[in-house]
Amino acid sequence: MFRGLLFLLTLLLPLGCERPRPGPVQVATNVWPGYEPLYLARQIGALDPKTFHLEEMSTSSDCIRALRAGRVSAAALTLDETFLLLQDGVDLQVVLVMDVSHGGDALLGRPEIGTLSGLKGRRVGVENTGVGAYLFSRALDQAGLRPDEVNLVPITEGAHERAYRSRAVDAVVTFEPTRTRLLAEGAKVLFDSRSIPEEIFDVLVIRGEAARAHPEWVAQIREAWFKALDFLQAHPDEAIRRMAPREGLDPAAFRRSLEGLVFPDAAADRRMREGSLLAPARRLADLMFQRHLLARPVDPAHLLSPAR
Repeated sequence: MFRGLLFLLTLLLPLGCERPRPGPVQVATNVWPGYEPLYLARQIGALDPKTFHLEEMSTSSDCIRALRAGRVSAAALTLDETFLLLQDGVDLQVVLVMDVSHGGDALLGRPEIGTLSGLKGRRVGVENTGVGAYLFSRALDQAGLRPDEVNLVPITEGAHERAYRSRAVDAVVTFEPTRTRLLAEGAKVLFDSRSIPEEIFDVLVIRGEAARAHPEWVAQIREAWFKALDFLQAHPDEAIRRMAPREGLDPAAFRRSLEGLVFPDAAADRRMREGSLLAPARRLADLMFQRHLLARPVDPAHLLSPAR
C-alpha cells in the first residue's frame, strides 16, 4: 500500500467540485493487505459490482486526489491520510474501521544494526509525510535520538526496496507487502507498529453528502466487508489464495503479512465508531500537528459516523 506518499502535493490541489461518475459507487483503494477483504468480498459475491466499483489506484495520494476532487465517493485510507482531507474542509465520514496495524508498518534495518540506538549516524529512508514520518518519529522517541542524529534520506514507497537493496540506505521505514519481501532478504525489524498499538488505523471513508443521501451504501459495503472476514476465518487457505496475487506475494508470504494486522469484528468496529476510536485519533492528530505533519489542528470527532 502506498501509504503517506508526498502529501504536501495533495495540500496544494484545489478541492474541486467534480461529481462521482454515474453508475456504480466508486471506491478508491491501493495496495495494502488490510484492504484485500474488499476484493475478496467481490470475488465471493458479497460485494455487488453493479453497486460498487473498486478503483485500483497506484498510490494513496491518487486515492486522496480522487476523493478530494469528487471523482470517487469513498476510499480506503489510513487515519492520518484522512486528517489531511479533514483539515482542508472535505466532508467525510468513517463508516468502517478496516484494520489496525500491529506490525504491518515497520522500520527495518540491516542485520548489523542491532538496536534502534544503532541508527545514530546511519542513513534512514523515510517518506517525508504521513504514516512513514509518524512511525519514524515514534521510533526516534523510543530510541532517545534526535532527528539530527540520523541521516534522513527522503524516499517514496516505490523506492523502498530499491534503496535498501542498492545500499543507498542502512534502514528504511516501510509497510506490507514490502516489509515481508525485505525480511525474506535478511532485513531486521528495529521498530514496528506493535510498539504503538492502536495508533495506526486503516478506515473506509465516504463523502459526507453521499453517506447521508445513501445510507444503504454504508450498510451494504459494511455487510460485504464482514462477510469477507467471516469467509477468511472459515476458509483461510482459500481466502489467502484469492487475496495474495494482487499484493504480489505467494500465499505463504501473504499469510505472514496478515500477522501484522488486526481486523476488528463488527462489534469492535461499532465500539470504535461509537467513541473508543476518538481518544487515540485525537492523540494522533495532536502529534501530527506538533510534528508539522498537519498545517492546522483537526477534530477527529467530525469523522465518526453514527454506528450502524
